[in-house]
Amino acid sequence: MYKVIFRIKGGYGTSFRELRQANFTPIYFRKDKGEEYYITLFRGKDLSEVKEAILDLSYYLSKYGKYGDHNFATIYEVKNQNFGKVAGGALGALAGYYLGGLAGLFVGALGGIFLGELLDIEMGEKLVGVLGWPMSISR
Repeated sequence: MYKVIFRIKGGYGTSFRELRQANFTPIYFRKDKGEEYYITLFRGKDLSEVKEAILDLSYYLSKYGKYGDHNFATIYEVKNQNFGKVAGGALGALAGYYLGGLAGLFVGALGGIFLGELLDIEMGEKLVGVLGWPMSISR
């Protein structure tokens, strides 16, 4: 699995549709002074798949007048760990049961698993590289 951080400029609106078309799952979004900043996940086993998906994304974005710079995509390789999911699920279930009974147990467990997954991603990442906007796609 790979975590990719995108910095997108130009155009109007957000780029969620284009990210999903290129098989990226957005987990964080921020827009600041005309620049969109996305943290996404890509479930793939090979770095070449990620690079191909980034090229597809840049094509989809160029249709709407969006573009990137020399730091368009920052790629991190994420190890598949389970410690955060297990610990988060157990703590969330315990807190949910204490605060809300049996229904709180299920809701707390689901929330804890989600937060544990985010913790696993942050703890097990390794920088692979930074890709610029493809020159073959004109602005």
